[in-house]
Amino acid sequence: MGRTISCVERSVDGLGDRVVAALAAAVEALIERDLRKADAVVRGDLEINRLRYAIESDATDRLVSTHDPLEVRSVVATLYVISDLERIGDHAEGIAKVTLMLGPSPRLGLPSVIRGMSVLVLDMVRETLAVFASGDAARARQLCERDDEVDTLYDRAYGELLSQMGSDQEIVNEATYLLWVTHNLERIADRATNICERVVFLVSGTVEELNVSKY
Repeated sequence: MGRTISCVERSVDGLGDRVVAALAAAVEALIERDLRKADAVVRGDLEINRLRYAIESDATDRLVSTHDPLEVRSVVATLYVISDLERIGDHAEGIAKVTLMLGPSPRLGLPSVIRGMSVLVLDMVRETLAVFASGDAARARQLCERDDEVDTLYDRAYGELLSQMGSDQEIVNEATYLLWVTHNLERIADRATNICERVVFLVSGTVEELNVSKY
């Protein structure tokens, strides 16, 4: 069941949109070997940081001035959420930097498991933001279960890349860069899970650890 969304929570929308756009562009740049798009993601991270701190300043001011317990809960949750969103932006930047390091024509192709992992994580972040906007705690709980799927794909990608590194020494550096990509994707899923936990907190007032990643 949903809940009334405060003005403080609504201020997250712009930041969330930018973070999703950055992540989508980072994934596209990696798949398409688009160095220009990757560079734009790296440069755009400064704006994500700026938005995060602007929201944080406004939320902190509101926290000082309000005496409404529900609004206090909303502001506290929002402060946690914008921190996780900013870190998702950092992970998107990390993926874009890997694309730049790989260059336009790497020897090692992008494993299909990483493509699948990228799509899953991007969808998870998009749905997480929708859940935060709607205040749907039940959906937030369900969404956290996707983190297990991401962990499974992470294991597969890690194993495939290690195997390739063992059979061809010339692609060790490129495979290592792609391991960084999988790590960033896995951490993004964890951050999305954190945001879902804040949705539950907003509705119930109770902090719960909904799904513990094995990493």
